Amino acid sequence: MTRVIRDFKKRSARVIKFSDSVEGALNELRAAVQNAPVSSRLSDERFDVTHETFERSSSQQQLVLQTLKDLIDSHEDSSGSLRVLSVGCGSGILDNQLISALASSAGTFEYTGVDPNPVACHRFREDFKKLGLPNVKLKVKTETVEALNINEPFDVIQLTHALYYFKDPADTLEKLRRLLAPGGKLIIVHAPNECLNQLSECFWSHHAEQGIWFSKCLEEHLVKQDIEFTSHRIHGEVDVTRCFEEGCPHGEKLLDFITQSDCQESDAEVRARCLHFLKKISRVDGESLKVEHPADVFVVM
Repeated sequence: MTRVIRDFKKRSARVIKFSDSVEGALNELRAAVQNAPVSSRLSDERFDVTHETFERSSSQQQLVLQTLKDLIDSHEDSSGSLRVLSVGCGSGILDNQLISALASSAGTFEYTGVDPNPVACHRFREDFKKLGLPNVKLKVKTETVEALNINEPFDVIQLTHALYYFKDPADTLEKLRRLLAPGGKLIIVHAPNECLNQLSECFWSHHAEQGIWFSKCLEEHLVKQDIEFTSHRIHGEVDVTRCFEEGCPHGEKLLDFITQSDCQESDAEVRARCLHFLKKISRVDGESLKVEHPADVFVVM
C-alpha cells in the first residue's frame, strides 16, 4: 500500500509516492540515493559539530560512559599507572567525561587519544585543560591508527563507534591487539545494522570503498579468528524531532551526521524519502520523535 504526498520542501512540483511499510520506505530511499548525485562528505569542521549535536541528542552516550568506566575500573591492577588508548577519540565529548570519572576514583594514569581530525583533536586538548586534573597525563595524537608508532603497551584500548571508518577493520583490530599489555582489554562499542544505521548506510555506501562493518560483521570476524570475547547490548534512543523542522540548524546537523553527508546538497526526493523513513522508524514520546539507537559492547581479552 502506498500513500501520495507532495515533497515537503516544495522544491519540485512532482508528486512522490511513499510506501507505508518500513521495508518499502527503505528500498525507495536506497533507490533514490543511488540515482541521485553523490552529496559531499562532511568536512572536518562539519563532522565535529554534527557529531556533538548527535551525541547530545542521544541517551546512548551516558550508557556507554558508565559501561566503559565499569570495565576499566574492573581491570586487574597492572604494573605502574594505568594506560588507556582511545581510538577515534574525536573532540573528546565522551573521553573527557570518562577521564573525569576515572580520575575521581583512580590514582595517576595515562590517557592517549588518536584521531585524524585536527579540528576535533584541538577541542579535545582545550576542553581537557579546563578540567584541571593533575593525576592524568593526556596525549592527543592527530594521526591515523595505521600511522601510529607506539612501542609501550596499553592496559585498556577502547574504540567507540570508530571501526566503521577504517579501510581494513580486520588489520586495525590486529594492530590494536598487539598494543595490549598482558591481561589487557580491547573494548569495542559498535552499532548493529538496525533501522537507524540502515538509513545511514544508504548514504555511506556512496563513499565507502568496501562493505561497512556493523556488529554482525565484527562478531563473525572474532569467531572466525577464534578470538575470545564477550558482548552485550546497550539500548539508547536519539531524539530526531527537530530534523522535521524546516530550516532548523539543530535538525540539519542531526541529519548531516546520520547520513554522514551534506544534506543541503541532497536531491529533493532523496531528502523527502530520508525524512519519511526516519519518521517511519520513530516512536512518539509526548511531543518528541525518538529512534532506537542501540550499541553492542565487545570486550576482547
